[in-house]
Order: sequence, then structure tokens, then C-alpha cells
Amino acid sequence: MKLFAAIALLLTVTSCNLLEFRSGDEVVARVGENYLYKEDIKNLIPHGTSYSDSIMMVRQYINSWALKYLLLSKAEAELSKTDKDVEGELQDYRNSLLVYRYEKQYIEKRLDTLVSDQEARTYYQENSGNITVNNSVVKARVIKISSTSPNLSRLRSMYRADALEDIDELERISYNSAERYNNFDNKWVDLSFVARELPLDLYRCEEMLKSASHIEAQDSLYSYFAYFPQRIAPNGNPPFDYYLPRIKEIIISRRKQELIAGLEKDLIKEALENNKIKLNINDNTRNEE
Repeated sequence: MKLFAAIALLLTVTSCNLLEFRSGDEVVARVGENYLYKEDIKNLIPHGTSYSDSIMMVRQYINSWALKYLLLSKAEAELSKTDKDVEGELQDYRNSLLVYRYEKQYIEKRLDTLVSDQEARTYYQENSGNITVNNSVVKARVIKISSTSPNLSRLRSMYRADALEDIDELERISYNSAERYNNFDNKWVDLSFVARELPLDLYRCEEMLKSASHIEAQDSLYSYFAYFPQRIAPNGNPPFDYYLPRIKEIIISRRKQELIAGLEKDLIKEALENNKIKLNINDNTRNEE
């Protein structure tokens, strides 16, 4: 009901020489011989939208719809015949789209997406000199706790623990007292991921880690403690486990390229054998004595 009420109101207040509204039938708007019907916009307004927002949404949609045809009309009127001749471009686009869809289907039917650990490790070893990271890659634990917590001092003294029993105690206290506790001790992550947990930007975190393995920070309500037991600095070689997803992407991408190269080679060979390609090229490549 809000949609139709909004349309009715717009019909009474909107007037334009090129945009004609007709309230006597199902047509909401018209530009030339192009019509927008109520049926086209019946699902436009989400449930629960206010009446004023409904009016705004209908108005914006109608203006956007009309503008598309107004621009097209302007282009038809002012472009030269040459500029309006797009048949060749449309044919090129159609050809490219068909080839893309066929190649995609061809790959999907034949692509092996499983990458063995040995294949990934071989790639890593052969290309380690070219594999680097832009940001630090770290293992870390991060605590966010209220600055008024009675356990604040205790966590501050424990968050850089390395002994297993101390880490267990740290986690117990953190789970009971901290606002947030994240442990990345067993997983390499990009420092930018950890920086989002702190009231510091990535650059500041990188600078602080040049001279320390921990970061402490505060805002108006919370204290933050981050400990980094392991770190690979920017431009360093990332660990295999961290880079493994990217290695798999690279290997699979290569397989796709090889499939397409094989397809193209087979098509040329088959066409030559079946005389679908006829060549008329003089061999002028031999050097005269």
C-alpha cells in the first residue's frame, strides 16, 4: 500500500514535458514510447519502510529509469550515423562472450582442482626467492580488557607468557575477564588482520614491532595487549603454510592456461587436417646462396 500511495502522491506533484505520468491505468511513467508499469516496481520498497522514505525511493527509481531513456534519445538525436553504427562492436562483443562461455565450460569439465602437498611444496621451493610479503606476517595473541578491570594488572604481567601452563592460565583469565581474546599462536596471519583488533593503524604497528615483540595501547575505555612470538618482516619470505592458499591459486590458474593452450592447439591441428583452414602463404624464409 505504501508503494501505491507514494506513486499516487508523486503523480499529483510531478510534471515534466518529456516525462509523462498517467494515473488512469497501470502506467507509472513514460518517456517517448517507453513505459514503466506498476508491476515493474511493485517489489521496490522493503517491508517496514516509512512513508516519506517510500516516496523518496519511488522518485529516485523513476528518475533513474527515465534518465536512461532520455540519454538514449539525446544520443540518437545528436550522434552521427557513423557514431551510431555499433553493429561491428556488438558482433565482437557477442563473439567474445560466446568464446568466454565455451572456454569456461571446457575448463569446468576438465580442470583438476586438487593440488597435492608435494606439488605445492615443490612450487614453494622453486619460487621462494620471488615470494615475499608486503606486511609483516605474524603469530600473535591479542587481549582487549576494560581499563577498570581488577584483572588488568595480572593480564599485563602475563600476556607475553611462553610456558604452556602460563598460557593456559592467561587464557582462563582472559575468557573470564577480557572483552575480547584472540589467539593466533598456531596460525600465521597478516599483521593488518591483528591491527584491526587494536586502536592503532597498520603503519604504527609495523613501527612498534621493529624494536619489540609486543604492543600495548589504550583508548578511553579499554587497554590492549598484543604479543607476537613469531614475525616475518615486510619483504621477507612467508612461511609455506601461510602462502599455501596462494600457491594453490597459482597452480590451478596455470592448469587453466594449459587447458586453453591445448584446446587452441588441437583446434588448429584439426582444422588443418580437415581443410577448414586454407593457407596461401609463400615461403620466403629461405636464404639465397
